[in-house]
Amino acid sequence: MWFLQHACVLRVLRFILAVVCPVPGGLTFLFRAGVSMPSNPVVQFAASAWYEAPRVRFLEQTADAVSAHLLQTATRAGWMVEQAQEEEWAREVSLLKRGMQGRRQPELAALESALAAPGVEEIEHVVLEYDLRRRGLRIDAVLLAPGVIVVLEFKRSAVGAASLDQVTHYAANLLEFHEETRALCGEGMVLVPIVVRTRGEAATDLAAQAGWWHAPFSPIWARPLTCDADGLPDALRTALALRKATTPIEPTRWVQSRFAPSSTILDAAISLYGQHEVSAIREHASPVEEIRACTAEVAERVQRSLEGGERIVVLVSGAPGAGKTLVALNLAFDPRFREEAVFVTGNAPLVEVLQEALEQSYRASRRAHEAVVASGYAREDARETIRNSTFKIVKAHRFLGERGRNTASSDGRVVLFDEAQRTYEKGRRVLGQPLADHEADLILQALEHSYRDGLAVVAMLGQNQAINTGERGAIAWFEAAQRRGWRIVVSDETLHLPELAEDNRWADHPSRDRLERGHLGHSMRFYRNAGLERWVHHLLEDEPGEAARIAATLDAEGHTVWVTRDLERARQWIRSRRMGEERAGIIASSQARRLAAHGLHVDHKPRIADWMLKPTGDPRSGNMLESVQNQYQIQGLELDWSLVAWGADLRRETKGWSAYRLRGANWTNDNALDVAKNTYRVLLTRARKGMVVFVSLGDRTGVDPTRPPEWFDAIHTWLLRSGARSLD
Repeated sequence: MWFLQHACVLRVLRFILAVVCPVPGGLTFLFRAGVSMPSNPVVQFAASAWYEAPRVRFLEQTADAVSAHLLQTATRAGWMVEQAQEEEWAREVSLLKRGMQGRRQPELAALESALAAPGVEEIEHVVLEYDLRRRGLRIDAVLLAPGVIVVLEFKRSAVGAASLDQVTHYAANLLEFHEETRALCGEGMVLVPIVVRTRGEAATDLAAQAGWWHAPFSPIWARPLTCDADGLPDALRTALALRKATTPIEPTRWVQSRFAPSSTILDAAISLYGQHEVSAIREHASPVEEIRACTAEVAERVQRSLEGGERIVVLVSGAPGAGKTLVALNLAFDPRFREEAVFVTGNAPLVEVLQEALEQSYRASRRAHEAVVASGYAREDARETIRNSTFKIVKAHRFLGERGRNTASSDGRVVLFDEAQRTYEKGRRVLGQPLADHEADLILQALEHSYRDGLAVVAMLGQNQAINTGERGAIAWFEAAQRRGWRIVVSDETLHLPELAEDNRWADHPSRDRLERGHLGHSMRFYRNAGLERWVHHLLEDEPGEAARIAATLDAEGHTVWVTRDLERARQWIRSRRMGEERAGIIASSQARRLAAHGLHVDHKPRIADWMLKPTGDPRSGNMLESVQNQYQIQGLELDWSLVAWGADLRRETKGWSAYRLRGANWTNDNALDVAKNTYRVLLTRARKGMVVFVSLGDRTGVDPTRPPEWFDAIHTWLLRSGARSLD
């Protein structure tokens, strides 16, 4: 993306992650102040392009005017844009105009004399920064002409294989997921990808003999055209010459097209997932049987709602690591909901890791490649197909569209919401604006405006996992369903959870249907000792005696919780135990900023998919025990071996636990103690096989007032009193 190649993009991406991840909320970020639905449901499609105009109007506008339009649209969308980006936009718009007019081409006279040949004036519409929202892709430019869609990617540096792959991937995604593009291709439309080097010279390769891709990608020119700035007019003329027909395009329909997966990619996604084995739980019969039973019952109830035109909210609860995410994934890829189901989460790191883990598993499997061929793809296209096959796993902001008004998708009648307890209440400020309604209400409202009757929301509810202030919890879904006339499907076990037990309205509510297997009680995360979560609970609830009793049982079973004051000793403990493909990593609270004194920087967030999946030896891998992930990045994920670095943000005082935040050079009291506790609850329950807790010695020189030893000594003493054993 041409304007996302500056250093300031890091700030932009941090901003996006703050919106997409559960910071400041799991699903929040979908709606803003003043957003209300019309009384008569009319789907309002999200603005998919930051700029689009007829070619003639585009040529009449100055580069500054187009840049200003891009800036305004970006600002409305919530992006932060800096001066360097505005200047880059101006350069690129000027280049595109020169290329389309052909003013700088020495071949212009010859082209003008060849009046029979199609010229670039046949390009009718210009679309800049086109957002394939569900796929997380933004295309630099799309040019629409009768019979051809030109997909442009601008590069400032040399054009290599990665650039060619990128622009081809854009074209393939338009064909696989863009409803209007696929319909037009059925009438003879073709797609021609072009990579343009904007600075310096580049060899022009118009690939006139390359041919077309294999079916079902046959409308795409197999080898992207490449050129520099001066070669762009020829590239455009070549693209026009490759047309098989002059199929007309209606620009507004194209820009506002729905996300609609093709039948072939639907078949491939479901078939590939069916070949996938979740190795981490393969041996644990009790949790697996519980998960299967829950999945089967929920699937049957969802199917009845679709067939009967009902609107239902199904609530599935479970402890951390009990398998809620796996239930949601199994439902998302269930062949019965082939065209309807989507797994939606506000946990962006989880999406990245799930998608990449599935892709890696598929690529390594011979059966997966056979499934690709069986779905109608050529064997040579397995890589692209696998790359696209995880589209059912989506970040919430990409599914619900601009300001959450609608989904603009053909799928989505069955929505599996992960971490659904993490919703905000009406008036909670998000990105500086108060929510117009309770978040759960807004989500149901958006679905009602996008689809007819026959809707199912399956809300996966975690226990004791609120790590942000202002989260409304599971009760929000009950009340939203009641207000909007949806049925509530929930188990007695879920209603007996502490966060719901005080509200006794729902057990005999006329809108409630009973779910028999809707609570997952067995954790798979620390699968050799189910007592770990109970130990963490008592540790954080000022019950050291009970914690020590549980710790003694764990210790007798060989599952000791270790603590050390020496970070390197903690690293060595994990390195001596981790084997083969097991995963390890350092995790810490986002507020534990003074861990920087030990080289642990909680504000720096390594790419989570690399951290979780790259092999030992790769510096990006968590196995190297160098970089750290915080609770927002790691929530919903798990490790085999965890090194939990305890900071000064949650510490022991006379009255018990107290929470603090570092502001400037000083620690200030944080009233959100429950949030701080739940942060450490998340951190202390990520490990499947073993955990060591590092507690700093603090600064014993007196130079650093932000790390006095007595704070850390008190934490260390409490851990030992609660049954943890010292490595020192």
